[in-house]
Amino acid sequence: MSEEVILEWVIYLGLYVLLLIVFYVHLYLFGAVLIVYIALRFAQSKCKKLLPVKNKAVLITGCDRGFGYHFAKYLDDVGFVVYAGVLNKDSKGAKRLKSSSSKRLHVLPLDVTSESDIKEAVAYITANTKTKGLWGVINNAGVNIVGDVETTPLEQYERCLSINLFGMIRVIQRVLPLIRKAQGRIINVSSVLGRYSAQGDSAYHLSKAGVESMSDSLRLEMRALGVGVSIIEPGKYDAATTISDPEIVKVRRVEVDIQWERASEEVRSFYGKDYFYRFFQKDNREHSADSPDRVIQAVQDALLNETPRARYLVPGSDRVVDIHAVFARLNGFFPEIISDVVYTWFTGNHKPAKVQKHQD
Repeated sequence: MSEEVILEWVIYLGLYVLLLIVFYVHLYLFGAVLIVYIALRFAQSKCKKLLPVKNKAVLITGCDRGFGYHFAKYLDDVGFVVYAGVLNKDSKGAKRLKSSSSKRLHVLPLDVTSESDIKEAVAYITANTKTKGLWGVINNAGVNIVGDVETTPLEQYERCLSINLFGMIRVIQRVLPLIRKAQGRIINVSSVLGRYSAQGDSAYHLSKAGVESMSDSLRLEMRALGVGVSIIEPGKYDAATTISDPEIVKVRRVEVDIQWERASEEVRSFYGKDYFYRFFQKDNREHSADSPDRVIQAVQDALLNETPRARYLVPGSDRVVDIHAVFARLNGFFPEIISDVVYTWFTGNHKPAKVQKHQD
């Protein structure tokens, strides 16, 4: 056996041993962190004190459907004064809120990309809350735009960020004087997808990672002012919301149609049409939690707990564990050589047509 072959085997063996060492060190560290985390969570649950609901007002964005609709209904039921912001005041969700809620619930036109809508909503809330201020704002409005970095037009990135991140900032900047007056709460709905990234959804990951980072900065800024800032990170809840309803899926398909139409001939040839439309090959509601109750309870705790948590990661799924929540908790713990393989395998490992043809 030549010296070159021996050296090559020594290098491979060394890398294998190094990988094992890294794996077990991470495993032991994870075990220690997990024990401390469980102990702290147990202590928090035993010492929890909730504030009274009476006379507390909250603004919620994105109440036409999904989580926002459920938040508005529940918080109205338990006694909050609710200002439910809707994109379309004539939507089915807006009409249901008006007809099936108490007089404490106010439905307001609120497009989070519109400065005038936000200004008018805040003026209405200010007139109604008078000297009390606003106890809470729940920034929930959001969209998801799928597509690879190379195939997603910049304006689709801008739309996703304008709603999911900048819309949140617009609302916060306008309502903060009212929140500061009440020394209340700011609750930003992010996602487990704000903690890790997978292929084919970079616009959404980018927007939610931005929400996470902005919220962390805001929490530190508000700490001395007595204002609490919490992030809600739902896991697999497609079936509990309208995110996979035919109406929403139709909008997504139109967005992918635009991606395909605007792609160059070289890009179309390289990726293939099936690759562009791969997101519609499965039902995202599969293995999803069918009730939003756990997310609602997290929001209520963030609103009323005397010491609200900075983050509420809320696993969904109808399985024993929500794999998305697991990825969110472990992201950054394992080296990319491991996590990249796992994420790629989990998301289906779809490949462009020319790559697939070459491998076949």
